[in-house]
Amino acid sequence: MTHPDPHGEQHERRPPPGVAVRPRSEPRSLRYHDLAGARPIPAGRVLVIGAVALLLAALLNADGMAELATRQPVGWKRDVAKAAVSPFCAIGRVTQLKDARAVIRRAADKESQSCDEEPGAEAFDPAVVATTTTTPAEATAPPIARRTPSAEQPLGVWLGGDSMTIELAQSVTEAVTGRAEIDLTTHPQVSSGLTRPDFFDWPRYFAEEVLPTDPEAVVVMFGANDSQGMEVDGKAFAPSTPEWQEEYRRRVGVIMDQLRGPGRLVLWVGQPHMRDAGFDARMGVLDDIYASEAEGRPWVRFLDSRPVLSPDGEDYQATAADGRSLRQGDGIHLDRDGAAALAEAVVAAVEAEVVGAEPPG
Repeated sequence: MTHPDPHGEQHERRPPPGVAVRPRSEPRSLRYHDLAGARPIPAGRVLVIGAVALLLAALLNADGMAELATRQPVGWKRDVAKAAVSPFCAIGRVTQLKDARAVIRRAADKESQSCDEEPGAEAFDPAVVATTTTTPAEATAPPIARRTPSAEQPLGVWLGGDSMTIELAQSVTEAVTGRAEIDLTTHPQVSSGLTRPDFFDWPRYFAEEVLPTDPEAVVVMFGANDSQGMEVDGKAFAPSTPEWQEEYRRRVGVIMDQLRGPGRLVLWVGQPHMRDAGFDARMGVLDDIYASEAEGRPWVRFLDSRPVLSPDGEDYQATAADGRSLRQGDGIHLDRDGAAALAEAVVAAVEAEVVGAEPPG
C-alpha cells in the first residue's frame, strides 16, 4: 500500500508485524438472466386466460350484477340490463359458483340479494307489512292520546324520510335542544321513497327499527324521489298514469296503517313547491294523495309545507320577502332558514295534537 509524499514521491506503507493483510475486494458485477431461449406466451392464449378469468368473476358476482341491474330506474334500460345478466345467473345457479358471494357477504354480516329474488316485491303487501292489532278498548279510545310530557316522561318523537328531511331533522333537533320533555330520534335516508323499496325498504325499516321503540309521534316526509317509473304487476308505469297513481296511493295507505299505534300521532309532511314547473306539478299530485289518504285516518295529520315555504304567494320561493333563504340552489331542498321555518311548523303541529297547545298564530 502506498501513500502520497508531500514532495510528490510514492512510498509503500507496510502493516505492522503480526497483522494480517486483508485482500482487496473486487466490485460485484451484475448478472442478467439470459432470455435468448425463452418462449413468449402467445397472444391468443393471453386473451383466452383473460376471458376465462372475467367469466369466472362474472359468475361469482352474478347476484351482485343482478342487484345492480334491478336497482336501475324502471324502464327499457333496466329491462336490457336484467336480460344481459340473466345468462350469468342461470350458469351461476347451475354451477353454484354464485353462491360463493352470498357466503362471503354473510361472513361479513352483509345482506345479499339473489338472482332468484325480486327486491322489494312484497314490501308493500298488506299481508307482509307488520300492523298493530286494535283491541275493542282501543277502538273506542281517542285516536291520538293527549298528555303533558315531562323530563321524567318525555314525549317520544321519531322523524325521518327522504333527503328533504336532512335539513329538517337538523332544524327540529335545534328547536328542541334543551327541552328535556321531548325525546327526538331522526333518520333521513338519501334517495329513498315509496316507489323503489328495492333501494330502501321503508315498511321493513319501520317494522324492525321504529315501531319496536313505540314512539308517541311519527313524522314522515316522502315524495321528492318518488316521481319515477314504478312497476305494477310486472309492468312499468310513468307517474302521470292512473295505474301509477293508484299504486302509489295504495302504498301511502299501507304506510299510514302500518304506523298506527295506540294513541300515536302520524304527521305526514307534504312536499313544498318546486322551482321546475313540471316537477312542481308532479309533487302537487303526491300532496293531494297524502292529504286525501290522511282524511280517512283519524290518527294521521297532513301538514302542508307549501304555505310555510312560499309565505309570500302560491309559487316557488327561493328567498322570502324579509331576506330569509328558504331553498337551496337546486330548487328542491331546504336551505337553513326554510328548514327552520318548517321545523317550527312541525313542532307546533305535534304539540297541538299531543299536548293540546295552540299553534302559534
